[in-house]
Amino acid sequence: QPRSTLAPGQHFNYAFTVTNRAGLYFYHTHAHHLTAQQAYFGISGLYIIDDDEDTALRATLKLEPGVTEIPLVIQDKQFTQAGELTYGINPMQTHMGQLGDTMVVNFTPNAQFDIGNRLYRFRILNASNSRIYKLAFVHKGKLLPYTVIGTDAGLLERPHTAQSEYLSPAERIDILLDASALRKGDEVMLKSLAFPPLEGGSMANMGALMGGVTGTGAMGGATLDLGAEFDIMKLAVTEQSSAGPVAIPQRLSTIKPIDTRGVTPRPVALTVKNMHWLINGESFHMDRYPLKSRRNTIEVWDFQNAEMSMPHPMHIHGFSFQVVERRNSPAHVRALAKDAQGRQITDLGWKDTVQVWPGETVRIAIDFTHPYPGDQLYLVHCHNLEHEDQGMMATVEMRG
Repeated sequence: QPRSTLAPGQHFNYAFTVTNRAGLYFYHTHAHHLTAQQAYFGISGLYIIDDDEDTALRATLKLEPGVTEIPLVIQDKQFTQAGELTYGINPMQTHMGQLGDTMVVNFTPNAQFDIGNRLYRFRILNASNSRIYKLAFVHKGKLLPYTVIGTDAGLLERPHTAQSEYLSPAERIDILLDASALRKGDEVMLKSLAFPPLEGGSMANMGALMGGVTGTGAMGGATLDLGAEFDIMKLAVTEQSSAGPVAIPQRLSTIKPIDTRGVTPRPVALTVKNMHWLINGESFHMDRYPLKSRRNTIEVWDFQNAEMSMPHPMHIHGFSFQVVERRNSPAHVRALAKDAQGRQITDLGWKDTVQVWPGETVRIAIDFTHPYPGDQLYLVHCHNLEHEDQGMMATVEMRG
């Protein structure tokens, strides 16, 4: 909570019981109006939780953390000519979100990871302030298939094969890359493929939304547009082994769908007015609790993004949720749909962040069951951190 912000010289000791599923979790500063800049400069990190299910999968796939199971924190940064990290505030960056033109992986620019020709697990976090990635592995000009086994809050029920998947700020994706067919000397590039980031909204009004700026690279002064194609990290095959392919289990976990029968959806409108991003027409105020819920109830929320808008990665504190369906998705998103509800592979597991494209409605189901006594306060906000700092955030007051 922003109200928990520590002033210089203050400290606070946290103690809590971990009840989450195994997964790759993301923590960062939350000082209001300062979150974007502080997170950009490094007050954030990974929190990896294991359980018996994940440990068993690791043994089956013969994975070794730090060797063949690698967490990847992907970010875009800007540096001065002297190599100093810089964050330049301007009105366009504040409205659209900070973009950088240098990719860093685990805080390393021009990253290269040496691999052998075997199976690798990459647990990827998009820790960028606002950049969206369309992740693909490219070898000799061709897309390599990879297997998605998990998302924000742990394993999927079964593995899914993909060649490209979107990853918005704060989302995580857990993938397996089978490099057994590669040979020593081969190189594979982890890339972000090109996509139309504002497709789905009212394109005639996008000029007004962007203040007349024609290139989204103007967001913060970066030269690399949102939706451009670029390299993220090189995988160089430096070790040849005789190990063949490893069979991936076709059952990874059990995910029980939340029972939403009889639940009336709650609209959560994502809009813009006077260059300010809003949730249900309101901007964040520390002492206002516009969303009311009750403990031990099930809710359905409809994140409704405006036609004249940007993509908004919506994040909820304290609870994981399930994506029920996507409606009115742009064509490039529909092309990756895996079911009749328009869901992506990354929608099929437990989530805490979901991308909502311009003009799109994403329905989610949340089980607000928890053991904590008394009233609780939780945040929901856009994880484009400049949008959050601008006030695209609301407090959920949960009655005990």
